[in-house]
Amino acid sequence: MFQKRCARVYKGKTYESWWAVEAYREKGKVKHRYVMNITNYSPSQRERIIKILNNPEACLIEDMEDFFQKGIDYGQIVFFLYQMKEMGITELLSKNLSKKTVALIVAVLLNRIIKPASKMEAIQWVKDTAFVHFSSLKEKDYSANRVYEAMDEVYDNLEDIMEDFYSLSGGKPIFLLYDITSVYFEGRKVKRAKNGYSRDRRPDRPQVLLGIVLNEKGFPVHFQVFDGNLRDSQTVEGVVKKVKKRFEIEKAIFVGDRGMITVDNIEEITSKGLGYIMALKHEAAKDLLIEKGIQLELFDQRLPIKIHQEDGKKYVLCGSEYRKERDLSVFRALLKKGREALEVVKRMVDKGRLKEYDKVIRRAQRKLTESGASRYYDFQYRDGKFRIIEKDEEIKRGESLCGYYILETSEVGLEDEKVEEHYKGLQEVERVFRDLKDLIDIRPVYHWIDRRVETHIFLCLLAQVVLGKVRRKLKEGGWLGKKKENTLENFINRLDTIKMGEFIIEERRIFRVQRENPLRDVLLRIFGIPPFEFGRDKEAGSI
Repeated sequence: MFQKRCARVYKGKTYESWWAVEAYREKGKVKHRYVMNITNYSPSQRERIIKILNNPEACLIEDMEDFFQKGIDYGQIVFFLYQMKEMGITELLSKNLSKKTVALIVAVLLNRIIKPASKMEAIQWVKDTAFVHFSSLKEKDYSANRVYEAMDEVYDNLEDIMEDFYSLSGGKPIFLLYDITSVYFEGRKVKRAKNGYSRDRRPDRPQVLLGIVLNEKGFPVHFQVFDGNLRDSQTVEGVVKKVKKRFEIEKAIFVGDRGMITVDNIEEITSKGLGYIMALKHEAAKDLLIEKGIQLELFDQRLPIKIHQEDGKKYVLCGSEYRKERDLSVFRALLKKGREALEVVKRMVDKGRLKEYDKVIRRAQRKLTESGASRYYDFQYRDGKFRIIEKDEEIKRGESLCGYYILETSEVGLEDEKVEEHYKGLQEVERVFRDLKDLIDIRPVYHWIDRRVETHIFLCLLAQVVLGKVRRKLKEGGWLGKKKENTLENFINRLDTIKMGEFIIEERRIFRVQRENPLRDVLLRIFGIPPFEFGRDKEAGSI
């Protein structure tokens, strides 16, 4: 059926008519049957009439509200389902877990990426999204208890899952970028959760430590949960052994921050045939400058620069203006803390509350040690007078080091610029930690069973890997940072504007994805995802 324009000329004037015409064949010839005169209708009305005549089962909708049921969150869900499929995450979960558990775990991952919440809230949230159309879960499966059972199945198979996960990293790592952060708890029933040094500034809460090793591509090749009261340096030996064994590494370079460097750790690393790049602690850096007689004039030269080499090690001085401002602020706060500690003792002496020599000395020493500023202050108590002494040379040396740091490395043949560049790779680990805490909401942890704590942390890491991959693609594709508003968070928020409508027309349930898509070109160009279409998406993204 089609529209046909007919025209005739009478007395110099053209008369026009429009017909709905059906084409048919008779004895091999195409003929036309004039079905309906539609001249008196507008062009848009004529088009709708033809559509109805061409679709006998079509119905006329006078008011869409009579058929529209609801709008469903679609863009975020489907996009991240596509990403997990492409990255191989869905496949590795399916290889090791039951179909129901895979669906529940993917639901948890989607929640962590899009709208982090407790497991109970997460499963209720995902039930109201397009996810239900991409999984085979039944109504009864959407419960917190089923999620906990799924997490337990993950824990029982975690070793195999992790091995398959690490295989996605792309082969043997060349660099092992290792760092640690703390993850605090609400509650005190987890055995491994202990009070310790808190990176979250929550010393009042028990915590565990999370250690992550990234390769040079920024992909995790190891994660491990430690007791919350360990020192960073106590975690290195076990991590090195496990990573070396897993990948059968013959040569790689371990990169660690200040808290990792000890004589024992260096011996452990080098005995395994690995090299290392690690930053000296502030005190060790100052001692090196003094012991080796290194002149501060070196700090005025172009950095990075080698300042010393001996016994198969070299030391590289690095720095930046950004670090200088930050370090000066921290250093001045330390000096203030040290002086305030001694001033407490001075006031007690001045008021006569503390007089005995031994007690004054012990109190002052304890206060100064607790402040961490004993390198920069001394004190004197004589004839009932307490005097605070500033160590001017030490303070000057400390200020001069602000903005600078010294790297120790076994790779004496590596260019100074490369030593600094590889050390700065630790910023990728720091970004992972920021994502885990600011976007994924890894903490506070509310689980009270140790196995679920480890599973929770692993699932958060898995979610971060997906986010990290999306961020890298957006950056490589030139979208991220092109405009001020082009951030990962904004990208995810824009996906949230893409909805799917649910309609019921003549007892048929129909789903249609909205045509308006603010990220249509970006999704196609960077991720290879064509405009969303429910049928095609369901076939490609279902789990």
